[in-house]
Amino acid sequence: MLSGRYVDALKVVLNNAPLGSANQQIKDNALALTIKVLLAIKSTQIEDAVGNLSSDDIDILMKYIYRGFENPSEGSSGHLLLWHEKAFSIGGSGSIVRVLSDRMKV
Repeated sequence: MLSGRYVDALKVVLNNAPLGSANQQIKDNALALTIKVLLAIKSTQIEDAVGNLSSDDIDILMKYIYRGFENPSEGSSGHLLLWHEKAFSIGGSGSIVRVLSDRMKV
């Protein structure tokens, strides 16, 4: 799926987020895959990609963005900030509050 249909890949990784899993390795693998997808989507396509997500998907996206900020890789922080800006413009501060207060982490 990573060969060109990045928005579809984004929906798949968000819909299959291991929210209820206690296995940290599964969560780390899901994070790595999600960050790979986020970084593969061009900055000009981010707004359209976020616009096609449900409100639940935007909350999960925010969880991955914040988790990506915890362990940044080379060049990821700036790209994640773009994702955060676009997700915030749709999800608003309510999305941030839900993410920070939710016990189910990604």
